[in-house]
Amino acid sequence: MATIPAIMINVESQVLWLAAAAAAAVAASLVSFGIARQRYGGWRIWLGSLWALTAGLALAAGSGHAVVLLILAELLLLQWPVACLIAVRRFHARLPLPGSERTDRSVAGLAALVLLGGAAWASDSGPFALAPAAASLAVHLYAASVLFCGPAGHDGARLRLLGGTLALSAIGPVLWALPAWEAVPTLALRGVATVLAAVVTAFIVVGLICDRTERQLRDSRRRLRVLANIDSLTNVPNRRHFHELASRTLAADPPGSAALVIFDVDHFKQVNDNLGHAAGDRALRLVARCVQDVLRANDVPGRHGGDEFVLLLRRATTSEAMAVANRIVGQVQRQAQGHDLPSISLSFGIVHLYRGEGLDDALRRADQALYEAKRQGRSRAVAATGRDGRPVFTESERLGLTAA
Repeated sequence: MATIPAIMINVESQVLWLAAAAAAAVAASLVSFGIARQRYGGWRIWLGSLWALTAGLALAAGSGHAVVLLILAELLLLQWPVACLIAVRRFHARLPLPGSERTDRSVAGLAALVLLGGAAWASDSGPFALAPAAASLAVHLYAASVLFCGPAGHDGARLRLLGGTLALSAIGPVLWALPAWEAVPTLALRGVATVLAAVVTAFIVVGLICDRTERQLRDSRRRLRVLANIDSLTNVPNRRHFHELASRTLAADPPGSAALVIFDVDHFKQVNDNLGHAAGDRALRLVARCVQDVLRANDVPGRHGGDEFVLLLRRATTSEAMAVANRIVGQVQRQAQGHDLPSISLSFGIVHLYRGEGLDDALRRADQALYEAKRQGRSRAVAATGRDGRPVFTESERLGLTAA
C-alpha cells in the first residue's frame, strides 16, 4: 500500500515536468516572435509571466512535496492571470477596462496572503490543500471578469476570448475533480489547465500583436501617401498630386466644363530678400489658407512650384474664375497684416478648358495668360482663349492690391 502514494507522486511529478516543458516551449516561441516587438506595452510582462509560470511548474515537479518549494511554486503560478491582465492594460492603454493596475496588484497580493495563510497550517490536507486552489480560482475569475467587461469591437472580442480562456483554466480543473469525489483539484491538474490556457493565450497575444502591427503599417502607408502627395509647407496638393486629382476630375465631369487658374505672388523674391525666407514661407502659407477658405470642397488646388499655385474650378466659367481670384486677393489683403507681412499682390492667368483639351495644354494657355498679367503691370487677372500657342486675351481685371 505504501507504493501507491509513491506512484501517484511520481506520475504527478512527470505531469508537472511535461507541463513545465510545454510552458517553456510557448515562452521561447514568444521570445523569438517578439524580438522586434518589445516596444509594445505589456509585451515584457507577458513574457515574464510565462517564464515565471514555467519556473513554478518546474519547481513543483522537482519539489518532492517539500512544503516551502510547493508554496513558492504556487505563488509563481498565482501571478500568471493577473500578469496577463496587467499586460493587456498596458498593451491597450486606451481601452476602457474596469479597475486599474493597482487594483489588479491588490487582488494578487490578497490571493497570495490567502495562500500563505493556508500554508501556515503546515498540513498537506485541510486548509493548506484548499488555499492554493481557492486563491488560484479567485485570481483567474477576477482577471476573466475584467476582460469580459472590455469594449465592443474587434479588440474587445479578442479580450473576451482571453477572459474566457482564463475562466476555463480555473473552472476546468474543479469540474474535472468532481467526478473523482475530490474536494480540491490537484496541483498537477491545475498546472496542466494553466499551460493549456497559456498556449491559447499565446495565440491570442500573437493575434493582438499582428493586429497592432498591421494597423501601424496602414497608418505609416497613409502618412507616407500624405507626405508624397501634400506640400508640407502649404498643406495643399503638390504638383504631381494636383495633376492626378485634376485628371480624375476632368474625366468625371462633362467635357469643357472647368476653368483653370494659375497665379503667383508678385515680386516674391523681394519678400525673401527684404524680410527673410521665414517671411516668404509665411506668405505662402497665408496664400494657401486663403485659397482653401475661398474654394468649394470639390475644387482642386495645388502648389505648382515655388510661389506658383494652380486651381481647377469645376463647372465654372472664366467670369466665375475672375470672381474667385478677387475673393482670394481680398482674403490675403485682410489677413496679411496679422501675419507681419507687407501688402501682397497676386497675378492670375485664367482659361476655360475646351472640349477634348488636355490638362497640359490648358496649363500652357493659363501660363501665357499669367505672363500677360505680369506684362500689364501685375496685380491683375487675365483670361485667355485661343489654341495652338496663339492666345487671345479676352478679359483683364485689376485686383486692387498694391504690388509688394
